[in-house]
Amino acid sequence: MPAITRLTTPSACPLRRPGAIARGGWQTRAAALLLFAPLTGLGVPPAAAQPAAALSERIVQQVQRHLQDQTASLPGEVRIAVNAPDERTRLAACDELQVAMAPGARAWGVVPVGVRCLRPQPWQIYVQATVRVSAPVVVAARPLAAGSVVEAADLTTRVEELTALPASVLQDPNLAIGRIAASTVPAGSVLRSENLKQVLAVVNGQTVRVIYESSTLSITSEGRALGNAAIGQGVEVRVGSGKTVRGIVRSSGVVVIQ
Repeated sequence: MPAITRLTTPSACPLRRPGAIARGGWQTRAAALLLFAPLTGLGVPPAAAQPAAALSERIVQQVQRHLQDQTASLPGEVRIAVNAPDERTRLAACDELQVAMAPGARAWGVVPVGVRCLRPQPWQIYVQATVRVSAPVVVAARPLAAGSVVEAADLTTRVEELTALPASVLQDPNLAIGRIAASTVPAGSVLRSENLKQVLAVVNGQTVRVIYESSTLSITSEGRALGNAAIGQGVEVRVGSGKTVRGIVRSSGVVVIQ
């Protein structure tokens, strides 16, 4: 019969001088544990596995579709690029994936997108995507002097990447025509709302004509403006009776109340 080696425990060992290490003690037990331990990835559940190409492709496709839905109403040309999961990431096989963005996040520029496995084994990762949007923007066709009124001939359009521009960039020339340049704008510059200011049609303290309109009649009276406003903006007016009413500026010095 082959000899059987018995692992001794520290309590079974005779007393030894301090610092001495018993042969066949904890070292032997540790070696045995390593020898018979299951070969699993360090820190990775046994069910996890290196993501197959099919799973990685599914993740990319579902994130792509999610972002396409989120950007369907955006103007211009939308280009979406989705980074595949890191090949070092170990993920369990998944039958049902769910894609979502963080609350309040916008599909614009560089954005992280959450991917969650619902079954059979839950897990969650984030992949990075880039959304680029190109569309026409309003550009100064020639230099605009500060204080000058912008005309249609002063403007042109050019396709630019919106995700690389401020949110205040103008895309409709009609939003610039008739306004005043707040500062000097060089030719070729993209126009932003802060580059322009509206021409005031009513100023504070001005006597204005107040028109009360309904489906059956129209009554005109006078009042005093209690603020500044451009055409299309609202302003409060104190009428002859002392009552304060609010209307919309229709033209210079004319306020309509409906």
